Amino acid sequence: MQEPAGESLFQEREIHLSEYLMVLMKRRTLIILVFILTVLATAFYSFSVAPVFESTAKLIIDKETSNSPITGERTDYESFHSQTMTFNTSIKMITSTPVITQTIQALNLDAQDKDLEISFIKKWLSQLKTNITQLLPAGETGETLSPEELENQEMQALIKIIQEKISVEQIRDTRLLNISVKDKEPELAAALANTLVDKFMEFNLANKMASSRQTLEWLNNELYDLRRKLEEDERKFFEYKQANMVFSIEGKQQQAEQKIQEFNQRYLETRNRRMELDAKIHALNQNMGSLKEVANVRSLINNPLIESIYAKIIDLEIELSRLSKIYKSKHPQIVQAQSELQKSRNSLAQEIAKEVENLKSERGVLLAREQALEQNIAEFEGEALDTSAKELQYTILQRNVNTSKNLYDLMVSRIKESNILQTANTSNIRKVETAQVPVNPVSPNKRRNLLLSVVLGLFLGCGLAFFFEYMDRTVRTDEDIQEHFNLPVLSVIPLADKSVSYGADY
Repeated sequence: MQEPAGESLFQEREIHLSEYLMVLMKRRTLIILVFILTVLATAFYSFSVAPVFESTAKLIIDKETSNSPITGERTDYESFHSQTMTFNTSIKMITSTPVITQTIQALNLDAQDKDLEISFIKKWLSQLKTNITQLLPAGETGETLSPEELENQEMQALIKIIQEKISVEQIRDTRLLNISVKDKEPELAAALANTLVDKFMEFNLANKMASSRQTLEWLNNELYDLRRKLEEDERKFFEYKQANMVFSIEGKQQQAEQKIQEFNQRYLETRNRRMELDAKIHALNQNMGSLKEVANVRSLINNPLIESIYAKIIDLEIELSRLSKIYKSKHPQIVQAQSELQKSRNSLAQEIAKEVENLKSERGVLLAREQALEQNIAEFEGEALDTSAKELQYTILQRNVNTSKNLYDLMVSRIKESNILQTANTSNIRKVETAQVPVNPVSPNKRRNLLLSVVLGLFLGCGLAFFFEYMDRTVRTDEDIQEHFNLPVLSVIPLADKSVSYGADY
């Protein structure tokens, strides 16, 4: 079955490999020309451009220890993230403007008329820009720059060129950094790398010293405030002790407690003694009416005179009893004995009465002493309560003084440590490998460039050949007619040679 003409026109035809070869053979002149031009251009660039040398120095960034400016305790709890940030910060600071500026000034690069640009393209573009600027009229280039602004602009351009020469990378799984510098002069590349490392270390140390100075300044200000507060607290504490006549609450409290205990003991002794006298006086009052109770009186009163009178009365009673058996009641001896016995009894009663009065007088003295002691105890207890009330304010003022003094002593100690650290080299960055003068350039790599130019020339030539073949719509052969128009070729008219004459027309 025959296919419709419309479908056959849009049907894709399978391309054979031989057709690609035919295209390459057909465009071989273009391929060879592009190949030669690419190789020649690469060779010209590789052999004409100035060689670039690279020198590398190594730094080590140790773990930095940080302490609290007040307590002195370590606060360096470094995680992987913070360590990464530390390295990234160091990498950025190495190529920062202050470090580059110090490097330029150390090597006197701003005063040397030297071409430091290593990129041929950037150098060509910069020169083109300069030429265009010089060709433009003065009014079209903008405002006229002052010498300072012009110098600043030149310095910024020089800093940018130096920054582009530098590459910084961290060595994997280490605290090492490679600082590489490229330049057309090997000596300058090594000098730049070493000077850059030195200036970065100085810059880092200067920042730490500036931070230490700021911390020291802050500590001095805080010390001044703490000293004023300490003096104020000591003054308040002294005025309070002077106003209340208190020099030691603890000692005064102990003294009051000791006196209260002592007076209590004396009060109890006096009270017991008074109560004992009350009992004696009561017993004596009950037994004074009869001589039968004289024995009880003698046990209550320790008086030798009463003992002697009592013994005399006993003797007289015995004598009277003996005489009564001999004589009658009116006998003079009995009367005399009875008279002496009565006198003795009266004397005993008088002595007992005197003894009772003495006991009453002693009781009065003890009672007065007891009342005085009771009053003294009440006064001391009131003083102890008043001392306890003052103890709170005393304790607050004393605690304020102690706290201010401790803070002041701690601040003085931290200031002394800061002064010591400020004079010491506390940088955690060290140079472990000095940059050496390179012998062989890193670019251009002539062998690699030539190999790449061969490959690139072939690919570029083949690509252009297929591109031109794709863009060529000229019909040249009967195959082109069949391919593009899908029409059969009926006949072919050969190209006749004009130099040959024919006798007849066909």
